[in-house]
Amino acid sequence: MVLLWMLFSGVLSARAYVLPAEQVLAYMTDRVGPSHGLIVSQKTLVYDPLIEAGMQELAETLYYVPPDRFRSEITGPEVEKITVVGPDGVVMVVDDRILSEKQHLFDHFKDLILYNRAEMLTRQLLRLGVDVDRVSLGRFEDRIVYIIGAGYPDQSVPQVWVDKERFRPVRFILQGGNDQATKEIRYTDYMVGERGADYPGRVLFYEDGKLVRMHVVDRVERHAQVADALFDLSRIREQYRLVESPPPEEPTSGSELDGVRESLEQFRRIFE
Repeated sequence: MVLLWMLFSGVLSARAYVLPAEQVLAYMTDRVGPSHGLIVSQKTLVYDPLIEAGMQELAETLYYVPPDRFRSEITGPEVEKITVVGPDGVVMVVDDRILSEKQHLFDHFKDLILYNRAEMLTRQLLRLGVDVDRVSLGRFEDRIVYIIGAGYPDQSVPQVWVDKERFRPVRFILQGGNDQATKEIRYTDYMVGERGADYPGRVLFYEDGKLVRMHVVDRVERHAQVADALFDLSRIREQYRLVESPPPEEPTSGSELDGVRESLEQFRRIFE
């Protein structure tokens, strides 16, 4: 009887110490949210059986300017891609053409690092479907984690997993199962920096449990000076042309259009 009471008391105590999402995110942004510009040089590995040799390695540079500006520049043997995110919107450029003005799900890997204010990150998570009113405790790779957005072990809805001891994000489930492919991101091998500057040395992207992409960091430059022009969406829209579908009655031929098609196909194979 005494043992049962001790176990029951332990359960109640454990539940009492589940912090609300706002507090967990506040601790997390203090730990990983940069207070100044951040430049990350990395290799991006893309895994796909349709790619020659099943894998392609790309050079990528990431620019973080808190609280809400981000730029990615990717270069490879067959494709170049620039993504710029700011308070005025999103522009994605592939091979000197504006391909899209929205983000794909995996592009949100940077959200847990870029938004260095808990209230901003909370709003972003709400937009991505995370129920910030629900927090539970779980276990991930032998560590206790806070799970924002679901009750452990439910993984069918968007949710963020945060290391309970270090308050670093370790897992971001963007899309649960059901009728859609499960998409999740994992953050590992953290590089310790000053307050608000811990950065994951590896970021892994999974679709239905299969690794499809990985970031491997080469160098992190903290307190970086990043030019405002890199985030000027108006200038970028003027500099690059928007890819437009030709009217159906017009013939779709010519080397330029073929080049656009090839760029689009290469982009979809690697990044979508």
